Amino acid sequence: MTAEPFNASDPFDVATEAVRKDIADVIHRHWTKSPEMEQLSPEAKFQAIMVALTVSLAATMKIMITASDKHLMDIIKRSLPSAFATAAGIIADNVDPREVRH
Repeated sequence: MTAEPFNASDPFDVATEAVRKDIADVIHRHWTKSPEMEQLSPEAKFQAIMVALTVSLAATMKIMITASDKHLMDIIKRSLPSAFATAAGIIADNVDPREVRH
């Protein structure tokens, strides 16, 4: 995966951005408004969200893609540098002006 700028005319970029925003909305809502998270420390909230995300990702990948766990983990590992670069751009406000910040 290469770190290329968001392309509003690329269906893959548009779909990826829509899913990313939906996931960010859910995370933000649980972090700030979920009664289940109220009693948790920030570190415990982070851990709960990470477990939920990684288990959901693993389950979804195993259902959608016929591949070994090792292969699926390799796909995730290869995507991490690009994911962190994209996140850094979002945090630094180096994004499309239509971006919704969370």
